[in-house]
Amino acid sequence: MTTETPALPLPYSWIADRPSAPHWGRIGGQRRLGVAIPLFSARTGESCGIGEFPAIERLVDWCGEIGATVLQLLPLNDIGDGTSPYSAWSAFALDPTYISLHRLAPRVDDASWLRRVEETARELERSPRVDYPRVRAAKLPLLEEAFRRCQDDLARDPDYLGFLARSPWLDGYAAFRVLKEDHGYASWEVWGAGWVPGDRVALTQLHQAARLDFIRFQQFVAAEQLAASRRYAEERGVLLQGDIPILVSRDSADVWLQPHLFHLDAAAGAPPDMYAADGQNWGFPTYRWDRLARQDYAWWRARLRTMEDFCHLYRVDHVVGFFRIWTIPQGLRDGRQGRFVPEDEGTWEEHGQRLLEMMLGSCRLLPLAEDLGTVPDVCRHTLGYLAIPGLKVARWEKRWHGDRSFIPPAEFLPMSVATSATHDSETLAGWWKAFPEERQQLQRELGLGDGPAPARLPPALAERILGDLARAGSIFTILPIADLLELARDRYLGAEPEEDRINVPGELRPDNWTWRLRRPLEELLADASLNVRLLKLLERG
Repeated sequence: MTTETPALPLPYSWIADRPSAPHWGRIGGQRRLGVAIPLFSARTGESCGIGEFPAIERLVDWCGEIGATVLQLLPLNDIGDGTSPYSAWSAFALDPTYISLHRLAPRVDDASWLRRVEETARELERSPRVDYPRVRAAKLPLLEEAFRRCQDDLARDPDYLGFLARSPWLDGYAAFRVLKEDHGYASWEVWGAGWVPGDRVALTQLHQAARLDFIRFQQFVAAEQLAASRRYAEERGVLLQGDIPILVSRDSADVWLQPHLFHLDAAAGAPPDMYAADGQNWGFPTYRWDRLARQDYAWWRARLRTMEDFCHLYRVDHVVGFFRIWTIPQGLRDGRQGRFVPEDEGTWEEHGQRLLEMMLGSCRLLPLAEDLGTVPDVCRHTLGYLAIPGLKVARWEKRWHGDRSFIPPAEFLPMSVATSATHDSETLAGWWKAFPEERQQLQRELGLGDGPAPARLPPALAERILGDLARAGSIFTILPIADLLELARDRYLGAEPEEDRINVPGELRPDNWTWRLRRPLEELLADASLNVRLLKLLERG
């Protein structure tokens, strides 16, 4: 990707005087089409029960087949023994289950080890969904054996030594993982009494040098493989879009190491609304922004700079939380007794703008804002001033203060990202099936008649909706892969749309965050008829 500042074509020349202008300059101001997929959902001929970093390269290849130049991923941070990418053990560390064992084979140089990797891959690939416990139980011992075989060479590897030198977060994270494993994965609030986070003397008393080194090795290999996939995308003109969750898990290395930066007597959530009568309690601590400010936001800046190694732009999760966040006293189960912090509405704009400008000043990546839900006017005003695109989910873009008709994608504001669904919503076909009144309304407004709308989304209508979104007024259109594959549902998707949903927020469901493609990406790449059809359909015009 060029490091110069190309000319920004009309109608985006006005960006030149905005704080995000250098970030736009790095990627250019052209309209772009993108594909969204969680990495865990990808499937290749070499994957072991879960999408792995090299799968990004096959996804980049597919982007090239259908004319896309953005690939959006969910967070890739280490989720420990969990499943949600938004509840990680570290805001810096990558999840080792995404490591490709096949890509490690040249380092290991052992035919019997590779045979066991291939046997493991065949067994795990039988699962239609990600089975996280099985994947970890099978892959991590093989990864540890690879570490033992490579261990002597690491001490002389300049790439490994360089990674250690530029990763100051690594020692604390490694200690957190070792201690957490030693305490049966219990929260650090159970075993942390008497421990001083970051105490190097205490670390040496762990007598766990080999385990700490193994965790460092995991992170080195993960960073190496992800950076290689980023370079692959860059060489082919595809931008990788990462994801920055606004909050971090209470049970994380970040909170354990610097608890003074977080309100541990409170949790973030959402107030009661039409979707959740009791509100929501997410359980994540909120930030002590005053203390972060006294450190010049060093933790946030380091977090953002780390992202630069792996992507070209990033999604800012729940951007409205930087302006004010619903805060619930610790110990309460729902969101009814929360309040917005800051409480003074007159401070929200200055608060949010200061934090977003800090983010712009911390790294060269362009942020894209997830501004869904109840969004105060000051948030959208500030995003417009900073030239940070917000999100337009077609089904929720209506003339709410008028006749409540759908706003045609062609009328979406340029400084936005158009899409058909999010990882927290139904797929396009799932929405059509679940909301009969809205499908009837859309059918009528598209001029397709007043008769009963079919209960299943017709392929021709899916094409119409996706094509309209591809030609939206938005500078970006990024479409979930499941919605694109709706054009060939019988080959690539489940029998019912519900099977292809990624997450149902607020519900502890065993299938949350486990969705996988039914077929490997190599097969999708070879599907010339589908790819040519999508290429023609998605031309941005």
